[in-house]
Amino acid sequence: MCAGEASGDRLGAQLVKHLRASYDLEVAGLAGPLMRHAGVRAVVNAEDATAFGLVEVVGQLPRLMRVERQLSAEIRTWKPDVVLTIDSPGLLLRVGRRAKAHGLPVIHWVCPQVWAWRPGRVDRMAASMHTLMCLLPFEAPLFDHTDVDAIFVGHPAADRETVEPPERLTFCLAPGSRPGEVRRLWPVCRRIAQRLRVRYPHCRFVVPVAPGVRRVDLGGLDVEFTDGLVGAHAAVVASGTATLELATLGVPMVVIYQVHPLTWSIGRRLVTGVDHVALPNIIARRRIVPEVLQDLNPGQIADEMSALIGESGQRQRSELASIAQTLNGAGAISRAGQIVASHLRR
Repeated sequence: MCAGEASGDRLGAQLVKHLRASYDLEVAGLAGPLMRHAGVRAVVNAEDATAFGLVEVVGQLPRLMRVERQLSAEIRTWKPDVVLTIDSPGLLLRVGRRAKAHGLPVIHWVCPQVWAWRPGRVDRMAASMHTLMCLLPFEAPLFDHTDVDAIFVGHPAADRETVEPPERLTFCLAPGSRPGEVRRLWPVCRRIAQRLRVRYPHCRFVVPVAPGVRRVDLGGLDVEFTDGLVGAHAAVVASGTATLELATLGVPMVVIYQVHPLTWSIGRRLVTGVDHVALPNIIARRRIVPEVLQDLNPGQIADEMSALIGESGQRQRSELASIAQTLNGAGAISRAGQIVASHLRR
């Protein structure tokens, strides 16, 4: 089991716990803190294999190639019953390809964003997997003409219930799950919060802390730290899985993101299949939540968040509830477990 990102580490840990209710398993691979806590033996720690962005990845290539070799060598010598790779396609599709070449069953969980860029990958992905477990409802049909058995299992992030915001005015600041994201986005979140504090002197700020992110890197502001996303009147959130979790909780949001300028310039030319960045907007195929990208103006974002306290937030909350219903979150881990179990039984 290999997961290179915090979101994948969470999926892997949930699945291991689910499967261990029925199977006596030995699990090893690329594991983050949650998977290790669930009993996965780490051949490599996921923290040593995280890189995001076209430019940012270049400096990490020697390390990522070393991780790939370590994982492939472990698979070749250990010969597990099933190889499960989770997200991180830049690294893990290569690992899957080597495992499949050795005759091992390979499942990949989280469809690469072929609907956004490099759609030609669809026809090549059969070399890296037998089965693809998709999180979004429109992904599986993209593979109908291939040898990949693509199945929509639902998105576990949507397996939560809407919560009412607390009585005290509360803003959520979610700067991401990767240390690099936090370094770029937390200073912006802090300036947004300072502006909101001037407008709402008695407001409260909550900050979810992802595994692998240090609280010391989230300093300079009076906040309450939480282990996960909670109810709030409005949120500023880094683009990613957290946007779907907030949608399920019913929290109106402004989505932000920032990468290296060269990564942004190249990415704008490569990404041609979608008009949006935020997952709620991609699923709805229209703008539901505001997106502020690259040029992150704290005053503008604070204005957007202030607007969400009123009727604008109510409208967004209603639209997000419709999005959450399409994600089939309840039972998503169980459905993924059934697919893995079918390979184990073989």
